[in-house]
Amino acid sequence: MNRVTTRPLSITRLFSAIQGNLEQRAYSPQTIKAYLGQLRHFVRDKDLTNPQNVSSDDIRTYLEGLVEEGKSRSTVDQSYNALSYFYMAVYNHELLLEGFKRPRKKKLKPVVLTVSEVRQIAVSAENLKHRLMIELAYTAGLRVSELVAVKVQHMNLNKLMLFVPGLGKLSARTTIFSGGLKDALQRQVGNKKPGDYLFPSERGGSLTTRSVTKFFKAALTTSGVEKQVTPHSLRQSFTAFMLAKGTDRFAVQTLLGRRAL
Repeated sequence: MNRVTTRPLSITRLFSAIQGNLEQRAYSPQTIKAYLGQLRHFVRDKDLTNPQNVSSDDIRTYLEGLVEEGKSRSTVDQSYNALSYFYMAVYNHELLLEGFKRPRKKKLKPVVLTVSEVRQIAVSAENLKHRLMIELAYTAGLRVSELVAVKVQHMNLNKLMLFVPGLGKLSARTTIFSGGLKDALQRQVGNKKPGDYLFPSERGGSLTTRSVTKFFKAALTTSGVEKQVTPHSLRQSFTAFMLAKGTDRFAVQTLLGRRAL
């Protein structure tokens, strides 16, 4: 990153220059807002008026303070990245903090849904297609990206099996789905051709994962289920359900297309 300010420096001009640089690098508005928020917190904490009064030791002390306060790894990482831009803008060289130890990332246990809770969310969906998508994602253990990519030719309604093509680094696999969905899926297939999407958009192409998140969130709100879950929670809930009923772990891994659970 080239020097983005000229002397004399001011906090306001520096922030404006950093924001412009982040925008040029195509950072998302949310990330830019978060970075600038971290920098404002740093400036207030140091009562800073001249950015050139900041040393790498000052930044190290500040970040170590965040760690001691128990801030999460993501918060510390975000602050570190923002201050790296700050330091580069002021001194035109990288921020090096040898020996600085960031907090360990906490591995959160996924929030899973019971069968009745999944049903409760599904029946709260605004239309039958969305309801069927929620139920299929759960009973087949699908990722959202896999759900929107299902085509008619991937379905084997007689054997209650679904072929999932490989996406990116993910390998192709075959999974199962509930027999209770057979009739609804048959109706959804209708007169579609084998190469058609099972759940097409209004224009006939595939739905976006964002649209799935949107209608799932709406159904969750209406359902009254008070758990902080996302569409991906359906896949995690499928995993928990299969293991709880005694299904072999390797068999579950195979259905999910995962190397480990």
